[in-house]
Amino acid sequence: MALTIEELKQVFDGTEEHLKYDIKVSFELESFINKYNYKYHLNLQEQEKKELLNKMKDEFLSKKIKEKISNCKNCGLMNLETHTQKVPGEGNTFSPIMLIGEAPGRDEDLMGKPFIGRAGQLLDRILNKLEVDREKIYVTNIIKCRPPNNRNPMEKEIKACKEIIDMEISIIDPKVIITLGSPALNFIKNGGRIIRDRGKWLTYQDGILVMPTFHPSYILRQRGKAEYKVKWQVWDDFLKAFTKARELAPDYSFK
Repeated sequence: MALTIEELKQVFDGTEEHLKYDIKVSFELESFINKYNYKYHLNLQEQEKKELLNKMKDEFLSKKIKEKISNCKNCGLMNLETHTQKVPGEGNTFSPIMLIGEAPGRDEDLMGKPFIGRAGQLLDRILNKLEVDREKIYVTNIIKCRPPNNRNPMEKEIKACKEIIDMEISIIDPKVIITLGSPALNFIKNGGRIIRDRGKWLTYQDGILVMPTFHPSYILRQRGKAEYKVKWQVWDDFLKAFTKARELAPDYSFK
């Protein structure tokens, strides 16, 4: 059974330093909102209050996620010459859908943003066809540092980043997750196989629906009939995932 922030405070009173990061963030968010609630909401209409409150919450949560990632020293990727900076997730922290990829590439490492290279441009085209503004969803990777030679993340690197991706999922609290590629699938389902499992609904943690599909970079490597087939498979997977997200969060606007 989910507890309210007030109930959590009563349970953990005096032991805040031992709480998981996402629960600490919930406490800090409530304190932050209470502090500024009167100051900013005094002369606003109800809809204006709601919009401002959501904007403040989104900015606060995004900042906390970035702080957690910037302080991470769980593996050695950050010490390699190929590493420029850590790449946090990006987007709306209230999104009912979350996309999880593999790892930052060269462009992402240089710019500090996920999915901005060729694969990211293809992802944007898919989202545009679905009438989804990218800033209205949350996009991240299983690991936050670029592996050398753009190789897939190693199991020990994924384990080192597990606390962070779990924290992101807990804070975003999506209705639906789309995993892009094998590493993201295997984070959700140990022993998962992308060829076998793509397009099939899985569940994670407290019943979050998960739709595995191919990574956009996989599409870019295909040619001829194989490319055509994979494009339609990925499109079908995205369509199912966003249809379900819209069904589960009918009041959320993706535009």
